Amino acid sequence: MLDVGTRIWIPCRTKPGPFADERTVLVSSDDNDWSGFVNVRWLKSRGDADDDQVLATVVSIEGATFTARIRGHALHKRLFRGRVERAIHSGTLQT
Repeated sequence: MLDVGTRIWIPCRTKPGPFADERTVLVSSDDNDWSGFVNVRWLKSRGDADDDQVLATVVSIEGATFTARIRGHALHKRLFRGRVERAIHSGTLQT
């Protein structure tokens, strides 16, 4: 079950970022995109893959849609909105 405060993985695309420990990340849904710079420690594969998952924290849930704060520096929108079924529970994280 998805609750406010839950940490989740969201599928994303990555490219090299401005620093060795950062990646440029793009997260897309049907009507919402998030792009920004993310430290590799917040990526599931630590930035070694083009298709990856980025860590986020759920801030609200409305029906079948969640809003989450992605760990990183957003270029435009600070929050990402997506469908609940896309959220992948993070389980136990080692940071």
